[in-house]
Amino acid sequence: MVGAKFKLRSTQIDSQNLVKLGLTRLEATCYINLFKEGSLTGRQLAEKTQILSNAVYRLINKLIEKGFIISLDTTPTTYQALPPQIAIPNFLKMEARRLEETSSKAIQQLTKAQIQSPQTRVDIITSRQKMFTAYIEFAKLAKEEILIISIGEPVSDEIKLMNRDLMKQGVKIKFIAHKYDKENKSLLESYLRMGYEIKHFPDKGYHLIVIDKKISILATSNPENVAERTGMIIYSEGVAKVHRSYFYSVWDKAKSIDH
Repeated sequence: MVGAKFKLRSTQIDSQNLVKLGLTRLEATCYINLFKEGSLTGRQLAEKTQILSNAVYRLINKLIEKGFIISLDTTPTTYQALPPQIAIPNFLKMEARRLEETSSKAIQQLTKAQIQSPQTRVDIITSRQKMFTAYIEFAKLAKEEILIISIGEPVSDEIKLMNRDLMKQGVKIKFIAHKYDKENKSLLESYLRMGYEIKHFPDKGYHLIVIDKKISILATSNPENVAERTGMIIYSEGVAKVHRSYFYSVWDKAKSIDH
């Protein structure tokens, strides 16, 4: 087998750096040989690397998939290495997207398992941002309803878009706002236009979120600084059902707001 290092225009090319980026040792060997030679057929590459032909073609397909080489419209087909200045940044972008998608799926699966666990668990949250982050993690798993009692404050675009998509999927979002005045009137009316069911019940000092009768988020806030929050995420269907009953007891007393 060809050695792991080659000399090209007095520059030492070390396959280990490519391996660290995410290529296999054999993929790195094939890429370096193509980069050195300019272009080769699959058979020529097999001869250069002393790798079996069938294995070389599998490696070529992987390198094309990863954006390191391209096939040329020749007979027989030849393959050419893309310049590393193009190939490596593009590969890293693809890997970043793949890792982001994989991590998102892993978080959803673990969160779902956490919600479905029969054991009651409580996680502490200590700020408004952490409450919003927890909401994003759990609300995206909702299938039926999300019940919210809160101030009626601005939230991130990420939460708005997620709620919009959830409602399109048939999830009902009911919101009881403690505050309804000139400061947040337009905000709440925009929620109405999005499809929220909204009522107003004057109160302060706490926030409650109930998701699909399975999980609830309960937090208290400092009326002098609403960003200061202390609360908990409660993984318990029993507690969630109690909180759901409380929500509807307030809902029945609350007043609808007009567009």
